[in-house]
Amino acid sequence: MNKILKTSVLAIVLATSSTIAGDVIGTVDGLDITKTEANKFLKAVTPKDKKVQTYDKLDKDQKKSIIQSLAPGILIKSKAEIAVTKEEKEQLIANYWMQKELAKYKATDAEAKTVYEKNKKTYQAKGKQLTFEKVQDFIKMQLKQKKLIDALMKEAKVVIK
Repeated sequence: MNKILKTSVLAIVLATSSTIAGDVIGTVDGLDITKTEANKFLKAVTPKDKKVQTYDKLDKDQKKSIIQSLAPGILIKSKAEIAVTKEEKEQLIANYWMQKELAKYKATDAEAKTVYEKNKKTYQAKGKQLTFEKVQDFIKMQLKQKKLIDALMKEAKVVIK
């Protein structure tokens, strides 16, 4: 259920993230909900092994349901555009990009164990040594981040003036 909810929220945000003009099929607080957004939403929530329906082919109740599903995402996007500063948006974009890129990198248990053994004393909480199992995922994330940064810097040309 939680996975379905997360998928639905993501689909709503993705579907409403575009300002591509389309036929207006509804509004929420005066904000347009377009057929283009509805079709993106339908594509995002349709399992890969199923044929994607288009908004035009839905019955009246299904159309109403789609509009009601898209409305929260439209409102969230509208509120966020007002409340989130330019600097916060830039940071969110950078974080999102980094998360996407990190998915391309791997860190093995063996690599993590080596880091743990070399830096064992740094992995403590309340004066007690943390087990490798407790910090393994954290170390693996650090390794992936290091690999990404190393790859970025390998291609970068830094100039000091």
